[in-house]
Amino acid sequence: MEKEVRDALIGRDSEQTRIREVLLRLAADEGGAVVVEGADGVGKSALVRAVSDDARAGRLTGLDEVTVSAVVAADSERGWPFSGLHLVLSAVVGSLEPEQQRQAARLVDELTTQLDQTASAYEIAVQVQPLVSRVRRPLVIVIDDAHRLDPQSLEVVGFVARRVGTSPLVFLVVVDTAERVPPLLGLPLIRLGELPATESTELVRRAAGSHTLHSVAARIATRVGGNPRALLDVVGRIPDVQLLGQVELDRHLPHSPVLEALQLPELGSLDDDQRFALLVATGSEDHRLAPVLNALGSPDAPHVAWLFAEHMNRSDGTFTLKRPAVRSIIWQAATMAERDAAHQALAAAYADSDSGRQLWHLAQTRHDHDDELATRLERVAAESLVRGEVERSLAFAREAVRLTSKPGERIGRLLQAGRFAVLAGRLDEAVHIARERFRLDTTPEQRADFALLEVRARNLLDGEVATGLVSRHVEEVAPIDPARAAALDLAAAHGLAGRMEQAEAARFLALAERFIDDFDAATHAAHRRTAALLASVSGELDRAVELAEAGAAGAGDLFGEAESNLLHATVLVRAERYGEARRLLRAVTSGQFGDSPLLLRAALAGLVQLELRAGRLREAAAAAAAWDRVDADSAHRALVPAYMIRANAYLGEDEAAWDRRRQSIEGSRRHGDSWATAVMQSETGAFLLLLGRFDEAMSVLDHARRHALEHADPSILAVEPDYVEACARSGELGRARAALAEFELRAGRVPTAWARHTVARCRALVSEGEEALTLFSVAVETATDTVSPVEQARTLLCYGERLRRLGRRTDARSWLQRTVVLAQESGAIALAGRAGQELGASGGPVTPTTRLADLTDAEQRIATLVASGRRNREIAAELFVSVRTVEAHLGRIFRKLGIRSRTELTGIVVTGIDDDGSGPG
Repeated sequence: MEKEVRDALIGRDSEQTRIREVLLRLAADEGGAVVVEGADGVGKSALVRAVSDDARAGRLTGLDEVTVSAVVAADSERGWPFSGLHLVLSAVVGSLEPEQQRQAARLVDELTTQLDQTASAYEIAVQVQPLVSRVRRPLVIVIDDAHRLDPQSLEVVGFVARRVGTSPLVFLVVVDTAERVPPLLGLPLIRLGELPATESTELVRRAAGSHTLHSVAARIATRVGGNPRALLDVVGRIPDVQLLGQVELDRHLPHSPVLEALQLPELGSLDDDQRFALLVATGSEDHRLAPVLNALGSPDAPHVAWLFAEHMNRSDGTFTLKRPAVRSIIWQAATMAERDAAHQALAAAYADSDSGRQLWHLAQTRHDHDDELATRLERVAAESLVRGEVERSLAFAREAVRLTSKPGERIGRLLQAGRFAVLAGRLDEAVHIARERFRLDTTPEQRADFALLEVRARNLLDGEVATGLVSRHVEEVAPIDPARAAALDLAAAHGLAGRMEQAEAARFLALAERFIDDFDAATHAAHRRTAALLASVSGELDRAVELAEAGAAGAGDLFGEAESNLLHATVLVRAERYGEARRLLRAVTSGQFGDSPLLLRAALAGLVQLELRAGRLREAAAAAAAWDRVDADSAHRALVPAYMIRANAYLGEDEAAWDRRRQSIEGSRRHGDSWATAVMQSETGAFLLLLGRFDEAMSVLDHARRHALEHADPSILAVEPDYVEACARSGELGRARAALAEFELRAGRVPTAWARHTVARCRALVSEGEEALTLFSVAVETATDTVSPVEQARTLLCYGERLRRLGRRTDARSWLQRTVVLAQESGAIALAGRAGQELGASGGPVTPTTRLADLTDAEQRIATLVASGRRNREIAAELFVSVRTVEAHLGRIFRKLGIRSRTELTGIVVTGIDDDGSGPG
C-alpha cells in the first residue's frame, strides 16, 4: 500500500488527487479501515480537507454518491469517557437515509445512556455493530487527529473498524504516529512522509508540466527538499521560462510562506547574532568551514554553537545545511545591508586563502559598476578555466559582465561568459548572451563571434543547425576576416554531420575551405575534426581516424583537447576500435579535463553507444544512468534513451525499455530531431522482434530502414539485420531476401566486423534445409574476434533454433547451451531466456538462466507468492497493485529464468528455499 500512496502523492493535479481515489475506492468495494500516519507538514490535514471537499463536489473518479463525514478529535475532550464515540456516531447517523436516521438516532440515544466510566468498551462496541450495518451507500468517516480521542473511544473504533464486513463504510483514521495508538495496530497503514529525491523531482516535473527539464526539476527538488506541500507551493511561484530552462533559475528560491513555516518557523524570533551567523553560512558558495568560522569570529560564541547545532552538518573541513531551503528563506528575509555585511565578512575571511572567492564576495556588495573589480574577476575567471573549474569560471565571468561599464569591454566579457556557459551546460543562457548583439553597438567581427556562440549553443541544445544565421554572418564578415567566416561554416558543417545530414555538411565544409589559405592553427584543427566526423558518417573510416588523430594535435586549451577526445572517440567507435575509444572517453568522465557538465554528458552518451556496440550491456546501462544524473542539457536527450531501448530489452527490463522509448519520443518531437526518431524506430523494432511481435517489428523497422539506406555505412543505423530477421520469421522470405541483397551491397562497401557477421547470419536465416545449416556454421565463425558477444549470442540462438526444427536435437542443445553462457556473460538475459526455452523444447535440461537473487525485489515477492499457490488476483490484492502489473512482472520473471509455467517457477523457488533455507529475497 505504501508504494501506491507514494505514487499517489505524485499526482497530475496535486499531491492529493490520486491518494483520495485510492482510499475512497475501498468504499466502493467492501469497506474497511485505513490508518494514515504523518505530520501535518507533509499534508495530513490537507488530505482530510481534500477528501471531504472532493467527495461533496463529486470529483472522485469512478465513484458515485460517496458521502464523507469528517470529525476532529481534541485534547480538551480526552477526559470525557466515550466523547470521541459521540463524534463518530453522529457522523454515521448523519449519513443515513431519513428513515434510517430516526431508527439510528433511537439506538444512539439508548447507547449513550450507558456511556460512563464503568461501561465496557467491548460491550459498547458490540452494540455499535448493528448501527454500522445500516450503512447502504458508500461512506467515509474521516477521524482527524484520532490519537487525541479518549482511550475508550479508540478501543471501540478499533474493534468496529476490523468488523465492518460487507458494509460500504471506510474509516479513514488520521494519526501522528500509529505505534502510539495500540487499538489501531494491524489495520492497513499509509505513511505520509517526505519524498526521496527521485520522486521529488518527478513531482516537480508533473506539477510544472511535461516540458520542464529534468535537470531543472532536480535542482528545485534538491533545494526545497522532499515535502510535497512545499514543493508544489514553490513550483507555482517559479516563472515558466525558468522551469523550461530558457532562463537560469534564480540563485534563491521564491518567497514561500509554506516553505518558511516548515523549514524555519523560528525566523521571526532569531536575534541579530543568530541572523548574521545564518546569513554567513548560507552565503558561502563553496561550503568550506574555515572561512565561515573566520567570518563569524570566535568559534565558542553562543550563536556559532547554535548554528552548528541547528543548521549545519560538518565533515572533513566542509559543511552542508541540514535544510537546504533555509538558504533561500533567510536571504529573502534579509535586508540589503544584512546581505552586504555577510558578504564583506566572507570576503575578508577568504583574503589569504582564495583571492577568486574573495573577489566574488566583494562583487556581491557592489550594486553599481566597478570596472577595476570587473577586470580582476575576468582574470580569475580565465585562470579558473585553465584549471578546469567551469562552474567557478562562469560565476566569476557573470559578475565581471555585471560590473563592467565600458561597452567594448562588456562585449568581450559577454563572449567569455557565453563560452563558459556552454561548457557548464547552461546552453539557454549562452543563447541569451549571444542575442545581446541585437541590443549592443557591435562590429561585424563581434557580431560573427556572437553568432558563432549561438550556433554552437543551439546545436548542442536541441540539435538545430542555424544555417541561415551562419550564411548571413559569413557574408558580412568574410571580406574583412576570412578565418572568422570559416569558423562559422565549420560550426554548421560539424552540426549537420552530427545530425547525419551528409550532403549539407559536405556543402558547408566546402564553403569553409574557400578560406583555407587564411586558416590559423585553431581553424585548421577544427577543419580536420569536422572533416573526420563527416568521413566517419560517410563510411570512410580509415580516413576519418587519420583526420581525427591529426585534429587532436591542434586542440589548443584544456577543453579543446577534451572536445578532440570526444570527436576522436566517436570516430574510433565507428571504426570498431573500442578499447582506444573507451580510454579517451574515460579520460573525460574521470574529470581529467575539468568539471564541465556538458563534456561529461557528451562523454557518457558516447560510452552508452560504445558499450552497446561492444556488447557490454550492463556497462551501457551504468553509463546511461550516470548520463541521467548529469545536470546539463544536450542534443543527446533523445538519442541516449533511444539506444537504451534495445539495451533494456536485452537486459530483460521490458518496462524500462518502454519508458526509454517514451522519453526518446518526447525529446525528438520537442526538437524535431528526425535522426533520433529514426534511431528510436530502429531500437523499438529490435525490441518488438525480441518480444516475438514480428509483424509489428517489420512495420517499424521498415520506417527506420529508409533512413539507414541514406548512409553508406550500414552500422550507423543497425536496422537491416533486424528487418531481415523480422521478415523471415513472419514468413516473408521474398522481402527478407530482397532486403538482404541490398544489405550485402552496402556491407561490401563498408565491411565492418558487425556488417560481415550480421550479413552471414541473415544469409543463413533466409536459407532452407541443409544449406541453412552450412551458412550458419559459417556465420558463427565470422568476425568473432571483434563482433559484439550479443550479436554472437543471437547467431548461436538462431542456429540452435534451426537445428531443433530440422530434428537435430543433440546438436541444437550444444549450440543453445553455448548461447545461454554467452548471453548471460554479456547481460543479455532475454536472449538467455529464449535459449532456455529452446533447450527445454529440444529435450535438454531446463535450468534457470538467472539466479533468483538476480530478480528485482518486486519480482522475488511475486515469485514467492506464486510458489505459495496464490493466483494473480490474490497476489494483486496482497501487494496493492493491479492484476495487469502482476502479469507484467510474471512475464519478465519467466523470460529471466527461461521458464514457461508457474509450475516450473514453483519448483525453482522451492529448490532455492531447500538449498539455503531462505528462498528468494
